[in-house]
Amino acid sequence: MSSISTYEAPDFASLVLRGLARMETSGTGGGDLCLELGLSFWIRRCGANLDSARSAMMAMREALVKASGIDMTTEPIPFHGSDPRLDAVNIAAYLRGLITRAAANSKTHPISIVEQTLGLAAEQGRLVRPEVALA
Repeated sequence: MSSISTYEAPDFASLVLRGLARMETSGTGGGDLCLELGLSFWIRRCGANLDSARSAMMAMREALVKASGIDMTTEPIPFHGSDPRLDAVNIAAYLRGLITRAAANSKTHPISIVEQTLGLAAEQGRLVRPEVALA
């Protein structure tokens, strides 16, 4: 008898938002290796690709803004479209800053605003799951 087991990839939004909320900035002004390594790990862990990861992170942006009550018209839009790898890192860096702003706007802790965002997004089915690479 054979049994078929299915593997469900972890939720990309949860990994990214919770990881970014706990990640400290380097403070050196240079590239942030922890951010790049974290993002690479989260993408691989979920079996995503760069294009779908970027789209999913832009959906996370919208969810964070809505959950925190920030006025969407005042929130900058991260540039992307030139280099998929660099775009993904830049959007992740932007999201890390947005988590801090969202927490300050809602007068809560970054981890709390992330959990609120994930809860609201789950209720509304708003955060998209990146395409999983088929092996």
